[in-house]
Amino acid sequence: MSQKSESFFPTLKGDEIFSLVKSFSFFFFVLASWYALRPVRNEMAIEGGIFNLPYILLAIVIVMGLINPIYSWVISKIQTSRIVVYCYSFFIVNLVIFLLCWSFFGEQGRQWTGRAFYVWCNVYSFFVVSIFWVTIINYFTTTDAKRVFGVVSAGGSLGAFFGSTTARYFSTEICGKSAISDLGPISLIVFSIACLLIAILLSRSLTSGSHPKKTDDRGEVLGGSSFEAFRNTLKQTQIKFMAFYILLWTGLSTAAWMISLTIIQDWSSDPCERTAFFAQIEQIVTPLTLIMQFLFTSYLLRTVGIVPILTIYGIFLLIAFGTYATYPTITAVLVLTVLIRVFEYGLNKPTRETIFTSLNKQDRYKSTVMMDTFVARTGDYLGGQSVTLLTVLGLAIGSIAYAALPVAILLSIVGYKAAKSTKI
Repeated sequence: MSQKSESFFPTLKGDEIFSLVKSFSFFFFVLASWYALRPVRNEMAIEGGIFNLPYILLAIVIVMGLINPIYSWVISKIQTSRIVVYCYSFFIVNLVIFLLCWSFFGEQGRQWTGRAFYVWCNVYSFFVVSIFWVTIINYFTTTDAKRVFGVVSAGGSLGAFFGSTTARYFSTEICGKSAISDLGPISLIVFSIACLLIAILLSRSLTSGSHPKKTDDRGEVLGGSSFEAFRNTLKQTQIKFMAFYILLWTGLSTAAWMISLTIIQDWSSDPCERTAFFAQIEQIVTPLTLIMQFLFTSYLLRTVGIVPILTIYGIFLLIAFGTYATYPTITAVLVLTVLIRVFEYGLNKPTRETIFTSLNKQDRYKSTVMMDTFVARTGDYLGGQSVTLLTVLGLAIGSIAYAALPVAILLSIVGYKAAKSTKI
């Protein structure tokens, strides 16, 4: 007899629907907060010089390395239910400081504020998203994750669309073509603060709710040491492979991003046009990602499984670098960026978070955050520095793209081994 086939849409019970709606809304406001700032960060990358990025990325790696032990120490001492409140409140204070600096510093002060803002944005983006997923993977089981993480991710995609649409609306003010040019960045910072405050409220609602498959751990203190995540990344096979996988794909993604920024810079010298192009990418990515998350992610996780999903990432990047080497146009940037990011947000990210649900509690709270922050930013630095060094040695952008092809193949191999090493 043939086995019962998986239904295309997962079956949810009443209490699961309520938990899913809260998680969906929580992620909506987290990513709305970040995506309102993202196009501005990308424009600052070009304004600061593309090949100065590796030095900025090194600063980000150092900051990540310093923050992770502090984060591990803090969450070891506080109740797990208050991690979101403490961490997001810290970032809100940071946003208020940037708002004050932008409003009251002179032109030179604003240049330094912009550089600091670029570094901080990268820290902010990875921590707020990673802390969200830490909360969610401790709230849902592995079986739940395969059924609902695609829909939860869709909440983030809608939030990203909302945030990027807000950023595009204020793009004229941000670029300084209006008499009220300060309104752009000020409005976006206030918008981000408001979204984070709502996210905190939703996180409290989530952790105080009841889930039939999770015990109430609101009063639990995690314990452990500050450097536990670093130690486990070197010792535990599953975490080691996942960390290497994240290191490779972020390195390759940054290299591809630097190549695409060069193409964009050659295409237009107008900062407003480039900022609008970055925002346009976000608006194209979001509807396609939503289709993937609502209709396909859960079904593919339950039927195809994690091995093909982790393995195929290298193939996508192989195609991207090959295209940049032979067809370096703005159309190629648009199409490849959209395709890769739809795959990342629609399928690969939910798959990685599903894998993380199988880790013990210490590793869920600490090792996953370290991988999403320090390891990922280290990959960014290595990818950016590699492009810079190869450029100094006289290689053209097309040749650099060809040089990345073997690394893309390695990513697929590591992805296969990482998937095989998991316990699900």
